[in-house]
Amino acid sequence: MHRFILAACAVMLLAGCATAARYTLQDRFRAIGIPEGTADCMVDELDERLTNEDLQDLAQYTLRLSRADSTLAAIRALMTIDNPRAVTAIGASGVSCVTGLRL
Repeated sequence: MHRFILAACAVMLLAGCATAARYTLQDRFRAIGIPEGTADCMVDELDERLTNEDLQDLAQYTLRLSRADSTLAAIRALMTIDNPRAVTAIGASGVSCVTGLRL
């Protein structure tokens, strides 16, 4: 029973971290100039494409970015992260959410 409780706590902790990363990403994407609907779409897609660790890495990275002049410039700034999985996922989700084409 003790192991089950520990396992349940670990799952809830990981889920909480992922949720916090999602909220951070939604907030920061909007702050750097990505429109609300596009930001929400990108976060949904990134959540599907990346691990929780990658999402947290990306959320931490976005805290260092400032507002961009355009949506494309904001997406380009996001793609400078030193995480190849995140770069690929950002590019794919950006294209998908801006154009409607699923990659």
